[in-house]
Amino acid sequence: MTSLLKNIFKLSLAIIVFGGDVIANDLRVTDIPIQEGGRIKPLDTYARNQALAFYGKRKIKHENLSAIDWLLNLFTNPDKGLEQQIFNIRNPEVVNALELEWTNNFHKYSYNEIYPGVENQLTLIRSIFEKKEKDRDTFESQFAELYQNIMKYREIVSSLSCLLPLFTVYSPETAESLHISPGQSTSYAHIMSHRASLFDASQGILTKPENEWSETEREIALLLYNLQQASADEFAKALKIIPPSKNDSTGLWISPWELFDGREIEPHQDKIIKSLEKFLLARFQNDVSAQNAALKSYKAGVLSYPGERINFSVLKNESWLNKANLFTNSLVFYLLGFIFLGISWMIRPTLFRRIAFCSLILGFLLHTYGIFLRMVIMSRPPISTIYETVIFVGFVIVLFSLVIEYIRQDGLGVFLGSISGAMLHYVGFGYAADGDTLEMLVAVLNSNFWLATHVTTIILGYGTSLMAGLIGHLYLIEKIRVPKDSARLKSIYNNMFGVTLIALFFTLFGTILGGIWADQSWGRFWGWDPKENGALLIVLWQLMMVHMRLSGLAKPDKFALGMVLNNIIVIMAWFGVNLLSIGLHSYGFVSGIAVNIILFTIFELVTGFGTYYWARSKKRLAL
Repeated sequence: MTSLLKNIFKLSLAIIVFGGDVIANDLRVTDIPIQEGGRIKPLDTYARNQALAFYGKRKIKHENLSAIDWLLNLFTNPDKGLEQQIFNIRNPEVVNALELEWTNNFHKYSYNEIYPGVENQLTLIRSIFEKKEKDRDTFESQFAELYQNIMKYREIVSSLSCLLPLFTVYSPETAESLHISPGQSTSYAHIMSHRASLFDASQGILTKPENEWSETEREIALLLYNLQQASADEFAKALKIIPPSKNDSTGLWISPWELFDGREIEPHQDKIIKSLEKFLLARFQNDVSAQNAALKSYKAGVLSYPGERINFSVLKNESWLNKANLFTNSLVFYLLGFIFLGISWMIRPTLFRRIAFCSLILGFLLHTYGIFLRMVIMSRPPISTIYETVIFVGFVIVLFSLVIEYIRQDGLGVFLGSISGAMLHYVGFGYAADGDTLEMLVAVLNSNFWLATHVTTIILGYGTSLMAGLIGHLYLIEKIRVPKDSARLKSIYNNMFGVTLIALFFTLFGTILGGIWADQSWGRFWGWDPKENGALLIVLWQLMMVHMRLSGLAKPDKFALGMVLNNIIVIMAWFGVNLLSIGLHSYGFVSGIAVNIILFTIFELVTGFGTYYWARSKKRLAL
C-alpha cells in the first residue's frame, strides 16, 4: 500500500508540474488582463463568462468554438458577429413576443434577428423594468435578461472597432500626413492620434465649394465623414483593458473608445493601443508571428503602467485553471472510485478496493490543487461564496474519508468519500453555471484573518457534521444488512461518534469566532441573525445527541438517526436561512433552492426513520 501511495503522489505531482509547464513565460491572448466585477481577470475568463450569459455554455458548441476564439472573432469581424446565432432563448413565449420562429431542437438566435422584435416591445420592456425583480414572473424575468444581454452584446461587439483597419487612404499627401503608405488601411485610433495633421489638411476644404475640391480634398472629406460614422461606436465601453492614468486614484480601468474623448493619452496607454491594433491586424491576416510580437509589445505596455503592477503569473494560472477542469476531472476519479469499489464487492475484493482507494486519492489531489490555485488567484481562503463553501465541504468530507479508509481498509472510507465528493461536485457545478466563480468579496468578508479562522472553522464543522450523518446512514443500513455483526457495527459507530465530536468542536468554536468577528464588524457579539441561529442549532443538536449517548438515553441506532437528522439542520443553516432574505449575512443569499431543500429534507426523513424502524423490526424478529 505504501509503494502504491508513493506512485500516486508522483503521478499527481507530474500533473501539477505539467500544469506549470503549460503556463508559458510569453503572454498569450487568453491572459490579456481585463477589469470586470471589481477585479483584474484574464480575457479568457471574461470570454467564458460572456458566452455563458449569452449562449448558456462556456463554449460555442454548435460552431465548435472556444469562448476566447468566439470573442476574438467578434472583435475582428463585428458585422458577422451580429449575424451569429449566439443567444439561447429557453422560453417559447419570449420567442413569440419577438415574432421569431420557435424550433424544437435549436433555440439560438442572432442579434440581428432579435433586435427588431425588441424595438417593437419597448413599451413592454419599460413596464417590466418598472417592477422589482422579485415581482416579475418567469416570462418577464427572461425577457428582461435577454434585453440586457443584447444591449451588452452590442457593446462588446464594437468594443475594439476603433482599432480595426477600416479606413484606406490613397492620396500620397494625406497618407504622408497620417504616417502611412498610400493604399494602406488604418484604424480610427491611428487617424485620431494624427488628427492635428488631418485637421490642418482639411482647413482648405471649408473655404471652397464642393465642385472645386481636388481629389485629395474629396478623399479627406470622405475620410472625415467615415470617421464621424465610426464614432457612433463610442458608446462601446464594456472592455476595460487599459490601465488608468497615473493620476487616477479610482483604480478603474478604461476601454479603448474612452481614450478618444479628448483626454490626454499617456505613454503606457498609447503603447497598449498600438499593440492591440497590430494584434488585430495580424489576426485578421492570420499572421501568428506578428500576433506574438504584438502581444509581447502589449505586455511591455501594461508593465510600463506607473500604478499597481499587474501579476501576469496569476492571470496565467487562472487561464490554465479554466482549461484544466480540475473539479470535473476530480469528479471522474470519484465516480471511478465508486465503480471500482462496487466491483470489489463482487470479485477480487482487496485488489479493486485498493484501486478504488487510489482513484479516490487522485480525485482528492486534483480537488485540492483546484482549491489551492483558487487561493493563489484570489489571495484569500477559498470559502467566501456559496460555490466555494460547497467545493470546500466536499474537500473536507473526502479528506476524512481517506483517513477512515487508511485506518479501516475495508471500503467504508472509499464509499463515503466517492459518494459525497461526487454529489457535492454536482451541486458546485450548479452554482458555477450562474457565472464567475472567482468573485470579489463583499466588504463584510474582506478580512483574510477572519476568513481563515471563523469561516474556515465553521465550514469544517459543516463538512464533518455531514460526514457524521453519512456514517449514520451507513450504520443503519448495516444494522439491517448484518444485524448480528456486532464488531462491524461497533467499529462504524465508533467512527461516527468520533467524527461527531470533531464536528461539534469545529461548529462550536466556529460560532464563537463568528461572534468575535461580529463584535468587531457590527458592534455586537450576538444578534439572533438567522445564520447565527442556524450555527447555534447545529451545536445544540450535537450537544444533545452526545449527552443522550453518554447518559444512555440514545443507543447507537438512535444516535445514528439523530446524526442523520442533523444533516437537515446543517443544510438549513448552510442554505435554508438564505431563503429568508433577512439578516446581516446578505452575502450568502441564493435563490431557486427551496425545492431542492424540501426534497433533501423529505429524503433524509424517509430514509432516516425508514432504516431506523426497519433495523428495529429486524432486531425484534431476531429475538
